[in-house]
Amino acid sequence: MSGLSTFVCFTKQVVEYHLGYRSNYIVGIYRHPQILRRYSQVASPKDTQGAKNAQISSNERQISFKDATFENTLLRDACSCSICLDTSTQQRRFSTGQIPLDVRPKSLVQANKNGEYEVTWTAKGVEDHVSVYSQERIAQLASPLWRYNNRWRFARDAVLWDADTLRGNLVSRLYDDYMNDEEAFKDVVLGLYRTGLAFLRDSPTKERTGDMEIVVEKIAKKIGYIKETFYGTSWDVVSRPDAKNIAYTSENLPLHMDLLYYESPPGVQLLHCIANRAEGGESVYADSFHAAYQLLEDDPISFYNLTMFPITFHYRNDGYHYVYTRPLIELDNFYTKPTPEHPVVQIKCVNYSPPFQAPFEHFVTHSETAEGNVEFGEFIRAFNKFEKIIYKPSQQFESKFKPGDVALFMNRRVLHSRRRFTLTSSTQGNNDDGSYGRWLKGTYLDIDSFYSKLRELSGL
Repeated sequence: MSGLSTFVCFTKQVVEYHLGYRSNYIVGIYRHPQILRRYSQVASPKDTQGAKNAQISSNERQISFKDATFENTLLRDACSCSICLDTSTQQRRFSTGQIPLDVRPKSLVQANKNGEYEVTWTAKGVEDHVSVYSQERIAQLASPLWRYNNRWRFARDAVLWDADTLRGNLVSRLYDDYMNDEEAFKDVVLGLYRTGLAFLRDSPTKERTGDMEIVVEKIAKKIGYIKETFYGTSWDVVSRPDAKNIAYTSENLPLHMDLLYYESPPGVQLLHCIANRAEGGESVYADSFHAAYQLLEDDPISFYNLTMFPITFHYRNDGYHYVYTRPLIELDNFYTKPTPEHPVVQIKCVNYSPPFQAPFEHFVTHSETAEGNVEFGEFIRAFNKFEKIIYKPSQQFESKFKPGDVALFMNRRVLHSRRRFTLTSSTQGNNDDGSYGRWLKGTYLDIDSFYSKLRELSGL
């Protein structure tokens, strides 16, 4: 699809959406999770029972049941017999590329005495193969909602927030409860997904626990495996002379996300406060998804421009050279058609990190982007609008770390910053015990590791 046709399709959907009966649904689905719950159940037995005795027809290309029609190749690909799917590993024994294009039912498909559908597949040059599909499986294969639930049922509880909204939804639990009480642990993980931010309190105010494991790594490992970067498995956020990163100074650190110069940036960041005797240094957080959806409501064209225009992020210092290009807003393109289950557009992640943004290359000012339809001036206008939203005081949640606090936040959604701080002469640099006047210990998790735990806790 060309850039122009993509733009026309996108704006047409947005306009129809705003004029249609689903008005204000895009952000409403997040502000009011009950809207989605009405559509959040896999097809009930009542919905699928009629298929048992329904007329079933088939031809060279398709099999039609009462409420769904499948390509022969798709249904053959969904076979879960022991020949096709290992019963122990639940992994496939065949490739989709091995399915003959002329595969078809050998005879009329009918329900057996158990209400299951037995299909004997035949094709030229290969042995016949028997597949058995339950009514529930047929209903699942036909249901976009089932596919959505199988991956993202917990998404119905997501909350977009400004500062006031976050205060009523923020999860904060004690460290000991998080480590030893599974309900408290679940509360933190689900809360972290819902708002993108959660806190632990009263964690050990030292780098390592009695078993010599680093505290912030121990917290992270309860969720999943740590993402090691060129900073190591964990790292110290302290003010240092000749720092190689603005985070390691006492200067004001503007809103940003970490490591966007990586092809796969970290999904979750954890920061553990070991010591804080600084004046100032408050942490500020903002919900980039809330800002992006607000921009979509107010100015769809600016939103579109931020999904299309290339921004390059880089880090070139201290013997490292990382660079990657991505748009400010990335969409989940798997769901592109508005339905009661899915918004007209679904944001996958936001990429915003001015301290690590590379200079724009000359070609982008000449409308020669990949899609060829975003003027540089229009991109700047959209960028400015996005920044005006995230820097509104009402959109920002401010908190100052106390020793023992741990912040957990979604790195591809929640923007974080730190205000300038000062240290008295007695707290500057290292003390004899190796601590600092302001000392945070940080680590990362891959987003896949986090979502794996989230799905497990959500019963998916």
